Amino acid sequence: MISLLPIVKMESSVSTPHCSFVIYLDKDAAIVGPFLQDLRSFFQKFPLHYELVAVIEKGASDCVRLLEQAQKESGERERLTLVPNARHLGRAESLRQCLNKASGNYLVLADPVTATPLGDLFKILQNLMSEPTLDVCWGQRLSKKDSPFLNSNSRRHHLERFFNGILQEREKHISDSLCEIGGIKKEAWLQIKDFPKALKGWYLNPSLQKQIAKAGLKKIEIPIYDSGKTSASYSYWRERWHLLRQSIF
Repeated sequence: MISLLPIVKMESSVSTPHCSFVIYLDKDAAIVGPFLQDLRSFFQKFPLHYELVAVIEKGASDCVRLLEQAQKESGERERLTLVPNARHLGRAESLRQCLNKASGNYLVLADPVTATPLGDLFKILQNLMSEPTLDVCWGQRLSKKDSPFLNSNSRRHHLERFFNGILQEREKHISDSLCEIGGIKKEAWLQIKDFPKALKGWYLNPSLQKQIAKAGLKKIEIPIYDSGKTSASYSYWRERWHLLRQSIF
């Protein structure tokens, strides 16, 4: 049984936030402040109560300190929840477990490093909130004309484009298998949260989309932007091996 340290939480006056943003942090202390500033500035415009749930890899004490300080500055419409890993789990399994800790009715997976505009994340929320029969709204990086995903020569993008082609042959219902930005209704997540086994590596989406298809959940994809930046905790060679295994088995 994989365990997590006790959740460090600062409760707001709101029992259930409208939405929860779930992020993973490891060697990412430099982007915590800018991401929080952008999130808070954006939601000043909207009367939504939101939650930020940050799963923090074991050893990333600098991220913990920054977020504990940020908790003290939370406004009445913000709930900030920290979930420190008791041992190293990797990004995919950390996010899967962290989704179970989110309390909002709409769960959005975000990546502070890739700097997907808050406007794109809000479009995901809008679709989930406005369509009663929709369960999942996921991002795809293939139709933005200025997308770095299509034009960049970075090693991460090159790796993702290569394995996207392979994975699409097996999962034809997904256009961008390695896009890690998307949203799911809480009630839909509860239907699929029990994965067959613990996940390995960085990418949650390939395994998540299999669960979504298996459960017959209604899904749409919308264009989102990936800035091209890559987390310092991303290992090209390790993820290349994990993706190779996923492509074969």
